[in-house]
Amino acid sequence: MSTPLSDRLSPLAPIAFLYTVLGVGIVLLESKLHQWGVDRRVLHGANTLLFITAGLSSLLLLLQSKKSGGQALLKSIYGGFMIRFFGIALAALIYILMKRKEVNIPGLIGGAIFYVLYWVVEIRSLRKIMKSDSGHA
Repeated sequence: MSTPLSDRLSPLAPIAFLYTVLGVGIVLLESKLHQWGVDRRVLHGANTLLFITAGLSSLLLLLQSKKSGGQALLKSIYGGFMIRFFGIALAALIYILMKRKEVNIPGLIGGAIFYVLYWVVEIRSLRKIMKSDSGHA
């Protein structure tokens, strides 16, 4: 049974799934990550921050998708990118300034990989929204 709330929240499900899979993967691969010199706390922080920013940008997209015109949708896509990009850039800058010489570069690289994964999941969700909206018209 589909409700209006579940229909609106369905694009958030893949993001929540990715967050869970990455979180569980970090815990299960903790010893291997330690061997590679990756700080799991950096990965958990990146995963959580990306989940929050991806959720915010998806909500922005959902709110804008109800408005007519492609311009509103395009604004929400760019707005989501800006939220994600500057949120991550600010967090990385704060982390680097706090840790100075103890910065975990492999952890930051892992966070960048997570960024790409979240971006791919969001784009796929966006394509599904666009397809369903064009199918109803």
